[in-house]
Amino acid sequence: MQTTETSAAPPKLTLDDVKFGLTTQARVVWALMLRETKTRYGEHKLGFLWAIIEPLIMVAVFVGIFSTIRSDSPGGMPLVPFMLSGIVPFTLFRDTMGQMQGAIALNRMLFAFPQVTTFDVIIARGLLEILLIGGVFILLLVGIDIAGWDIRVERPLGVLAACLLLGMMGMGLGFVFASILPIMPSMRQISSAVLGRPLFLGSGIFFIAESVPAPVRDYLLYNPLMHILELLRSSFFYEFESAYGDWTYATTWSVCTLAFGLLVHQAVKRKAIIGL
Repeated sequence: MQTTETSAAPPKLTLDDVKFGLTTQARVVWALMLRETKTRYGEHKLGFLWAIIEPLIMVAVFVGIFSTIRSDSPGGMPLVPFMLSGIVPFTLFRDTMGQMQGAIALNRMLFAFPQVTTFDVIIARGLLEILLIGGVFILLLVGIDIAGWDIRVERPLGVLAACLLLGMMGMGLGFVFASILPIMPSMRQISSAVLGRPLFLGSGIFFIAESVPAPVRDYLLYNPLMHILELLRSSFFYEFESAYGDWTYATTWSVCTLAFGLLVHQAVKRKAIIGL
């Protein structure tokens, strides 16, 4: 007589289990964001005020330089809002990526807690930076409006969508570098050399695509950041409508960059912890 062995079926995942898991992770990420906020700003006298002063100084410096070089405004847009709508959104991309890079290395002690994962510490720094720079952007727009520049945003949802694309691209690259840096520390220099000054100068922060000669413009338009800033300014200013910004191109780059970053993190996260 044959006997058959039956293995116990694995427990089914219920909706309550999913809700509990998501709630727990959200609490962990929120706690990490509060910790990061206190670490970054709590020990400095200026605190959050420096987050407003820094881009304000950059805008003032470049407005002064631009005013000295030429008297007209790019595309008929007011100069101060033009600079602000380039520098601060680019900072949203650059600083999100930069702050996420050191997430694993700077929070190595937290991995002793089973609730904290590498994903949590990376995403917490990225979300904090996006919220911070988004708030600074709004405050600066309100400030220059009070100062006398008439701020009338033509399509607010378009501006928001462009900022989200910049944040997604910054987070995607942030996941890539945060995951790889503990294994290959030299990648920090490579990321700075390739994604630092060259992108700052070639992404349309200080100019519009229309003002660039055609052969150079064709190469610059391979840069998705150029498309996003063109689209952002088209949505922001009544005076300007870009013929070169492409939502499909910009969105594809942002979504694919974020997906690639998440895949890289998933593939090497254990090696990243071992490499610390």
